[in-house]
Amino acid sequence: MLSSFFSKSKPINYIVIALYMTVFFGIAYYKKGLDLKSTPILLATIGLFLYVLPMLALNLVAQKNNLTNKGTFTILLYACLSAILPNSLTNFYILVSNVFVLLALQNILHLRNEKQSKAKIFNASFYIGLASLAYFWSISFILLVFLGILYFTSKDYRNWIIPFVGISIAFLFANCFTLLAYDSFFAFTDYIDSFSFSFQNYLIKGQLFSVGVLSICTIFFFSIYLIKFGRKAVNTKPILRLVIVYLLIAVGVVVISPSKDTSELFFVVAPLALMSTAYLEMDYRQFAKEVNLWVFILMPFIILLF
Repeated sequence: MLSSFFSKSKPINYIVIALYMTVFFGIAYYKKGLDLKSTPILLATIGLFLYVLPMLALNLVAQKNNLTNKGTFTILLYACLSAILPNSLTNFYILVSNVFVLLALQNILHLRNEKQSKAKIFNASFYIGLASLAYFWSISFILLVFLGILYFTSKDYRNWIIPFVGISIAFLFANCFTLLAYDSFFAFTDYIDSFSFSFQNYLIKGQLFSVGVLSICTIFFFSIYLIKFGRKAVNTKPILRLVIVYLLIAVGVVVISPSKDTSELFFVVAPLALMSTAYLEMDYRQFAKEVNLWVFILMPFIILLF
């Protein structure tokens, strides 16, 4: 059945999930109304790759750091949870930012190997700097870099300076690009985005379902993850703490996001997929696990009713 199929990590699993994601990506653009001009189609095509390919980075993060078993539950849940956020799938900047955040997370978690730690810190900081150029408030994920330094390489004081260098280099690259393309500097005032604590937009009929489902999933799976956290070995807890903080920062980005059109909820999907995988891998009745998987897979179709 489904649990048996997705508990394995075979090429067919990735193909099936990629097709599932492609279908909902197409539906999202169909509902939005894709303008049949060369530039929007090109951006949509690039956006599809930015949406689908990060599942490989997420799966690598999960398995290389022993966050999950050697299956494809994580990327399946990533696909299902993201599919209920059509506004995210059509927001090119959110997709770009999410890719860089995942690349940064990969470098942060690799810090525990204590090899080439300075390069990994720089890479993670640089990626987050690039992510913030696409979506400013993703700069908040720089806290993960400092937390990674605290857990794995805190003895060398130079490591605490590197994140500022990485972000500065990303900002310098942005200036080089704007000088070449527009003959002007990348203004710092254009870089900084506003913030808002108003959640009025979430009460719109088309967005209320997505917000409600993700809110329930976040509370439930976060609680399960905290319970399992206490039973884990001491040497694995720093990695688990990083995942927890990853989710909390993502929620923080959602809270202060100025537009709140549900596209910002995309940042919650990756850490939530990691946490919900821990629930699916728990030892409980096979029938219940099958029902849970079917609920996740069919859930995005409900959004079509709104």
